Amino acid sequence: MFTLKNVIYNCDALEGFKKIRDNSVDLIITSPPYSGCRQYGDETLGREENPLKYVKNLSDFFNEQNCKRILKQTGSMYIVIGDVYFGTKGFSRNKDKYSRKTDSHYKDHKIVKEDGKYLQHKQLLLLPERLAIKLQEQGWILRNKIIWEKPNPIPSFSKDRRLPVYETVLFFSKSKKYYFDYKTAKKLENHRDVIKCGIENFGKHQASYPEKLINPFVLTSSKENDIILDPFMGSGTTAYVAKKNKRNYIGFELNKKYIEIIKDRLSV
Repeated sequence: MFTLKNVIYNCDALEGFKKIRDNSVDLIITSPPYSGCRQYGDETLGREENPLKYVKNLSDFFNEQNCKRILKQTGSMYIVIGDVYFGTKGFSRNKDKYSRKTDSHYKDHKIVKEDGKYLQHKQLLLLPERLAIKLQEQGWILRNKIIWEKPNPIPSFSKDRRLPVYETVLFFSKSKKYYFDYKTAKKLENHRDVIKCGIENFGKHQASYPEKLINPFVLTSSKENDIILDPFMGSGTTAYVAKKNKRNYIGFELNKKYIEIIKDRLSV
């Protein structure tokens, strides 16, 4: 079995992992669907009724049978993941004057009941931290919890809390000895665990991360001709940045519409 380079598979991540041999990928950079997310296609991850089920399902993508199996011992992984408040997005329904343009994304999303403890309205769910702990339990080594500060965050105003202006990037290694170019990180001013970078949505995909965010991850955690995997491709930013920096890429994307967008983007 050989791992193909520079290929995009039209499938979900769990099916895609079966196509890749053990210890053949150098770096993983991805941003999985967020909990209570907008609906972009036929995805099921992120549509769970209970956010704890979401964390469990998401952690399964990164376990010994999947991401961890195919990553080299010297490899590492970056996961861009956002948090959410219980009582917003897929956890509530807005009516009449309070309805939003995006409410249609949640009409088939089941609502879990409050429990007065973890599941309480206004509760920040700490999903990145819960995922990080799950992956630590799988044997991953958490090297950094990186704060992605956004100068232009999507408005999420509330009169009784501060405005959220960041997302989390979890930086894991598979083993204690892994590839990381600290000199390049310092040269790029990417050697600290807070990164200030604006949102740059790609085309009609409103949840893509910007090239400026992940370009330093590619340059500091991989070498030329290495293989970089994105199991949730979206608009294909990871593959595009990999190609631009003379790396190889592999990606999985369930939505056929985005497959065409990615192919057009990579053809330039």
